[in-house]
Amino acid sequence: MTRARRRWAFLLGAGLLVAVLVGGRWVALETAERAWAATIPGGSAYLVARDFARLVSGMFLLLAIAWGTGNLLLVYRTIDSVQLPRRLGDLEIVEAVPPRLLLAATIVSGLVYGGLLAWGTRGAWLVAASAARAPRFGVTDPLLHRDLGYYLTQLPWAERLRGFALRAGLSATVVVALLYLRIGSLRFRRWMPSASAHARAHVGVLLAAIALTLTWGALLDPAETVAGLHGTLTHGARTVRLPAAPFLTALGLLTALASLIWALRERTRLLAASWGTLLGASLVVYFVLPAALPGGASRGGSATPPDTTLTLVARRFESLAFGVAPEAEPPPAFPGPEAALAAIPIWDPARVLAAAERQRALLGAHATPAAAALALSRPAGERVTWVVATKPDTQPSPDWTERHRGAGARAGPPFLAVEGDTSLVFAPLGLRDSVTWFGPGFRDFAVASADTWPRVGASGLALDGWWRRMALAWSLQSAALARAETDGLVLLWHRDVRERLERLAPFASFDDPTPVIVDGALWWLAYGYLSAQAFPLTRAVMWDGGAVRYLRAGLLGTVSGATGDTRLYLAPGADSLAGAWARLLAPLIRPAATLPAGLGAALPYPRRTFRIATRLVAAWEGDSTAWLTQPHDPVQLVAPGLAEERERGAAAAPAPRLWTAQSFTAADREVAALVAGVIARAGPRLLVWRPRPATRLLPALVGSPSETAPGGLRLWNTAGLVFSVEALFAEAATGGPASRIDTLFLTWGERQGQGPGRGAALRALVTPGARARVLADTSLAARWEAARGLAAQADRALAAGDLEAFARYYAELKAALGVGRRPLAPPRQPR
Repeated sequence: MTRARRRWAFLLGAGLLVAVLVGGRWVALETAERAWAATIPGGSAYLVARDFARLVSGMFLLLAIAWGTGNLLLVYRTIDSVQLPRRLGDLEIVEAVPPRLLLAATIVSGLVYGGLLAWGTRGAWLVAASAARAPRFGVTDPLLHRDLGYYLTQLPWAERLRGFALRAGLSATVVVALLYLRIGSLRFRRWMPSASAHARAHVGVLLAAIALTLTWGALLDPAETVAGLHGTLTHGARTVRLPAAPFLTALGLLTALASLIWALRERTRLLAASWGTLLGASLVVYFVLPAALPGGASRGGSATPPDTTLTLVARRFESLAFGVAPEAEPPPAFPGPEAALAAIPIWDPARVLAAAERQRALLGAHATPAAAALALSRPAGERVTWVVATKPDTQPSPDWTERHRGAGARAGPPFLAVEGDTSLVFAPLGLRDSVTWFGPGFRDFAVASADTWPRVGASGLALDGWWRRMALAWSLQSAALARAETDGLVLLWHRDVRERLERLAPFASFDDPTPVIVDGALWWLAYGYLSAQAFPLTRAVMWDGGAVRYLRAGLLGTVSGATGDTRLYLAPGADSLAGAWARLLAPLIRPAATLPAGLGAALPYPRRTFRIATRLVAAWEGDSTAWLTQPHDPVQLVAPGLAEERERGAAAAPAPRLWTAQSFTAADREVAALVAGVIARAGPRLLVWRPRPATRLLPALVGSPSETAPGGLRLWNTAGLVFSVEALFAEAATGGPASRIDTLFLTWGERQGQGPGRGAALRALVTPGARARVLADTSLAARWEAARGLAAQADRALAAGDLEAFARYYAELKAALGVGRRPLAPPRQPR
């Protein structure tokens, strides 16, 4: 065999090996994905979405390769020959490159260029799918009179296509111009281009394509401006950018025509004048005039103050964009402080998990706490109850069997943490399933058999047949799965709840899952959020490192902790965009009405929606007294349901619901508002309560750096008055786990009480005629803060003429400052 044949045989063998490895890997992944999709109800829609994603990505790649290769081949046609210098000893010779090799290099360069151009279009299918069936909100913006669904779906798709076309045109023009400069077909004389007929025609057509792309951008610019893609909509932008769009469109068309004329006949001055005018006009319209006009500064997300009507419309659009519809109504009240103290949680999830880590008897040898959530129903006679779910240890055994089949692959059942008088009491929770296979932190796959997983069902992949075992082993990079002894076992894959849900619905971002107990089984709930950067007349909200103008909880994912049964539903209150995705991915996404009643009653208010809602409510309803958010996370508590949810004809109170609350105070610790959200039967409800008469809270807890740390502040409506609970925990402020409550501080209207636990603090609160002198801490800062609050209360009492209240506040002020019984002024001495 000659050397050339050996070279070709080696290249052919290497190519076949690469094809087998790459193709075999792809076939294995495709087999594994289709087998896993078969375990999901409605998984066929997931497979259709994957196929559509590959179709869109493939179309972008083919267009990019055709564009890049075609432009390079046009340049190749002008090249007669390419000569490369070579040295042989002391001699330098010039050798011509064979035409076939030059053609092959051109094609390879076009493939590389096309691949680079198509880079980043992998997620384009999401925009294309949503634009194919654009939702209709039935609401139009007041400036361009377009439906709101256009800004969420069709505008992003048009902008994606325009951006791709602009990148293709600019990059091709630069590459082609450099090649023509290198071979001498294009030159510049006195800054004016001069080219051969072929090069001029090629570059001229590319310049015309760029001009048409810029014209497309001018047509889209009014919608982009209204949608906030160019920043906050200002008076200057409305006055200049919107009316100037037709002018720039006409100018772009003229520039494209001038470029074509230059391509046919060398009219260099016309080309330079048209492009200079287009770029200069764009600079003036988009940057100079909007900033120079009066009112060009940002209003914070909507129109300028004189546009009262537009401001009202902007607030309505913000409500639609973030799902916030506040109602000026107090939340359902507890009948008295005893009921409130028994229902309001004092501990928070982080402290519950820290305390649960020490419960090795309940956790097991290879498990750690995964999540803690309030239980909707409490055992009779007990206080606030937490459900603590577990997960496998984050550092499992390196042994394959222990990691994927043994105790390191699963966790025990959840258990209860009941808030006692001063500490948590842990107890097992009797469920139908004694093993948890799915949850947050379940990163590795697991292999189970019928004796270790009693309810083997559709959620597992049966390891039957050599090809399926080989495909799963290749996909998961685990040779042990291909062994014959695994035949008949079940593979549990994608066990992390959030990763599992986001895999099925890649267009949504899911919350960390919440554990709930329904009908004696552990379920994980997580909301899926749909977000967008464009929405008309709304202010941008920073979220996850980026600015969004639309964020709604559109989906609800549920996963069984024992069996992995996974369902996707439309979330309560989902809007038209989520409905459009549900129609596209039916039957994978189900209507909200099909959600089981037990799960529907245990739904918390969407976490991200509530955080944004508190910001918007503070901006909308905050008056001259600034609202200060308490430096704690929103609080969840189980409180009575809304009055309209009471069964018809029933005298009993409505069923309890899981509420999310955030308090706001003024600078003097006066309660400004309480924002509370709940998922009612009719959908999400957001209540804003501004207590009257005004209530002043205790000075802020600060704790001791070496002994105590303050907990969160909890407020709720109790018999029409503000009831507050705040605890000082016996733990180090640097992060030591909480072991007990050191001191509990309670207020109810004007009454105050404190004690080492719930019982003592409640007795101090409800003792007739008692008003405990409560100091949050003995530090100088805390005492000074308490003195300021008491002085303000005494001043208000004196101004109102209530001398009795003034004397009481004054006595407490002296005690807080340590004045004691020292007279204010020395007694008069006899002369």
